[in-house]
Amino acid sequence: MQCALCRNKECLVGKNCSVIKSGLEYKGDTLKSIQISAWLESDPVSRTKLEEIAIYSKRLGYRKIGIAFCIKYEREARLVYDILSRYFEVFSVCCKVCSLDKESLGIKKPGNPEFEAACNPIGQVLLLNNDGTDLNIMLGLKTGYDILFAKYSEAPAITLPLLELSSMGDSEIDFID
Repeated sequence: MQCALCRNKECLVGKNCSVIKSGLEYKGDTLKSIQISAWLESDPVSRTKLEEIAIYSKRLGYRKIGIAFCIKYEREARLVYDILSRYFEVFSVCCKVCSLDKESLGIKKPGNPEFEAACNPIGQVLLLNNDGTDLNIMLGLKTGYDILFAKYSEAPAITLPLLELSSMGDSEIDFID
């Protein structure tokens, strides 16, 4: 497939130009997920990604949300925590959890400090897996760390863009039942 190069986008009017001709079936939780996603897509109300995540999670019956964040974005993680904890049980874990020494990973340390903590995305996700989260939000994890986190997450994992948080206040999320 090369959809990025397609000029016609006939898929918008029902043409199936893919190799997937049949057998694609949404049912159970997958059907409910795509129904909620399609509703969010077509709803004329403009929402932030955080609002979409909260509405999606609530409608799927999620109760526990995990936040895995880069320590540089502690303020933003706290904001997300404060907002989501009004509606869900929220767990959070920073990237430096377990104080994993860079030297133990064979990483040379600039300036030769005695100890420098490495980011620990697998440690982050194992803790959230242990908490039984229904959805995990990645906030500011660097490339590679986010990939490892998503790979080992037992719950679905989604990245929350930091840019939208910079303009967001302490908002309420409008749930439409």
